[in-house]
Amino acid sequence: MFDPTKLDVILTIQDKDLLLFPSAEDERHEYKSSTTKDSELADKIARTASGFWNNGGGLFVAGVNDKGQPDGGLSLHVGRQSRRDWIDQAISRVSPRGFYVVHSVEDSGASLNIAAGNAIFLIGFGESEIGPHMAHDNRYYIRSGAHTIPVSHFIVEAIHARRGLRVPLLRHIVRRKPGNSEVIQLGIVTSGTVPAINASIELDPLPTWLQARSGEKFPLQVSIISEQFPFFFDIHIITMGEEYRPSFSVNLTYFDIAYREHEHIFEVDIDRQMGPNLKSEKGTERIEKEIGEIKKVINKELGDIKKEISKVAENIKNKRGG
Repeated sequence: MFDPTKLDVILTIQDKDLLLFPSAEDERHEYKSSTTKDSELADKIARTASGFWNNGGGLFVAGVNDKGQPDGGLSLHVGRQSRRDWIDQAISRVSPRGFYVVHSVEDSGASLNIAAGNAIFLIGFGESEIGPHMAHDNRYYIRSGAHTIPVSHFIVEAIHARRGLRVPLLRHIVRRKPGNSEVIQLGIVTSGTVPAINASIELDPLPTWLQARSGEKFPLQVSIISEQFPFFFDIHIITMGEEYRPSFSVNLTYFDIAYREHEHIFEVDIDRQMGPNLKSEKGTERIEKEIGEIKKVINKELGDIKKEISKVAENIKNKRGG
């Protein structure tokens, strides 16, 4: 049975190994005969590539009958172009392209029906996290049993939504540290259910406050980031009237559960992402201005009150004098 997560195995297949293929097509295997015209074969490769990538991967075998048995094989060239390049060109019509490998198997003594100068061509399509994949005819396909079929708009949307179910969706937030509002923390959290494994966090440039306290610990290594285990760490202490708060970029690399590597780079700006607050210069300026306006109003009101008190006092004095 073909395993889309182990494409390199295809590159080790010899002619005798072809006997181990399933005797009929299924969701993971597609067979195409040596008698197929090249134009038809190219279209079939593109549609099947779309179907396999949208459905978790599969193996396309060209040069065999519907039972997976060699029936002569394909020529090693199409005109002056190598068959490998010709296959790459056929697959390039699918957008976006996922990961795949191509391997040719020639006769090496297993007494199979592979003509001299011909080969059986194996195209292994891996799992894809960048779907949906559109074929050359502007349609999207999936595998349904042993068939590659076009799908509706709703299925296309479902394939697109599936990305978030299989790849860690990491985001960052800036917050005050619970219990100590003078400390600012950067948090790496996931907005999905898939955990990130063996994450590496690099800051550029490293904020001065961190350089003095824990610069030797960077890049930080975090074994897992998930819904249950978000990762927060201190990045700065801000005080009233300070003139500088660091802005920097974060280079985040991590692996998914299939141990595929991902990279994400984002910018951190404390003032912009936290907004004015009591511990930032912008917040202090705004508050000081508002306090100044309040003082003006209070002073005006006090002045008016003093005038009224003076009038009352004068009236009382006049009445006593009278």
